[in-house]
Amino acid sequence: MKRTLPLGAALFAVMALLAAGSGQLAAYAADDDVPSFNNRGDDEKAFVAKVGKAIVKAARTAPVKVELDTYKFEDPKKGRKDLKINMTWQGAITKKKFISNVVVRIDVSDEKKWEVLNVDYKDDSISISKYRAAEVQALIKRFNR
Repeated sequence: MKRTLPLGAALFAVMALLAAGSGQLAAYAADDDVPSFNNRGDDEKAFVAKVGKAIVKAARTAPVKVELDTYKFEDPKKGRKDLKINMTWQGAITKKKFISNVVVRIDVSDEKKWEVLNVDYKDDSISISKYRAAEVQALIKRFNR
């Protein structure tokens, strides 16, 4: 009697673990690419590009050619800023271009220590899977380090 089913099941299980692990490894590798709002530097455009890229990579599993399109700061009320970012990117498989609209809500009451309060994310991807909201929200802690 051949044991192909258990061997096939074992191979499938290993492949599933590797696929799940690679997503975790990508998230940890991307941790170095997440900028801190307390170390913005002098080049505002480069900083915003890094913020937008980190958010798109957290939101989607395999975006490629992630680039900053436009951004602006708005003052909704005293001590607060909204950083509105438009990013463009391509799907890794389809190579179709997508646009992401991001709003980073920031407490700027202390000029030396900005604090990200929330990140709102939307894109025009027609993917079956929704964007990864938990991953996007997890960036807030890293943005505030």
